Amino acid sequence: MVAFINQHLFLILPVLYKILLAGAILFASSLISRFIAVSLDKGVHKIKNIDDTFLPVATLVIQYAVYGIGALFILNLFGINTASIVTLIGVGGLSIGFALKDAISNMASGLMLLFLRPFKNGDAVEVGQTVGTIKAIGLFTTRLQTFSGVYVCMPNNLFWTTPIVNYSRNKKRRVEAKISLSYFDSLENAVENLKQIIKDEPRFLEDPAPQILVKQLNFAAVQLELRGWVKTSEFWDVQWSVNEAVKRCVENGKITPPLLRKEVYVKNIQGGETQNAFELPVE
Repeated sequence: MVAFINQHLFLILPVLYKILLAGAILFASSLISRFIAVSLDKGVHKIKNIDDTFLPVATLVIQYAVYGIGALFILNLFGINTASIVTLIGVGGLSIGFALKDAISNMASGLMLLFLRPFKNGDAVEVGQTVGTIKAIGLFTTRLQTFSGVYVCMPNNLFWTTPIVNYSRNKKRRVEAKISLSYFDSLENAVENLKQIIKDEPRFLEDPAPQILVKQLNFAAVQLELRGWVKTSEFWDVQWSVNEAVKRCVENGKITPPLLRKEVYVKNIQGGETQNAFELPVE
């Protein structure tokens, strides 16, 4: 064994050197990728306009790039023509791209979500029939949690074929409460009671000021609408509170909504008189 090694030492040493150097390149690639990940983690948090969705995707892309460059150095070290490999990868990439077009589309959409930032982690969004809170944005999928606690994992390309409604993006939202008023009831009295609801709700913003509008004159009722702007974080609490206050005004007789009914007549087929059989409330 020793004689074999001594006889072929001039061949073994260069191979061992290249193997050790390849290991060193891999180790250096690992250190560089970790250093970049740590630097990004520290640097991103110092930038006000960058949210948490940037970090995991950017780190993953940079790590792939660092290991890819390291692999090219190792192949070049062993005398493999990297130019031809790059060409081969490019040609093969076209074939793979057609086979994996959906996955590539999801990855491209993930990068677009990262840079365009239509939403960030923690935002309440509506995408198609799905409504929930963003939990994480990945290269291929985005994970949400519905308001009822259901886990949803959506391919990223769906976000570019469906309108995205972001309920958390703006700092304030408008609360609306619609009230039907009987034509026989006093408009001034109803408006005064709605103004009192506004005064009793301290979370309404002064700018823009709350409004009470006569929105529509229907066939059997006057349609009033109470509008007020609040902070987005307080929207649902205020909306429910206003609805409850309006209901209490109706219970106390301060606002009289119309009670609509339709009469059903039954005609006697034998020639008798038409009679009012019964009444049903209008839905």
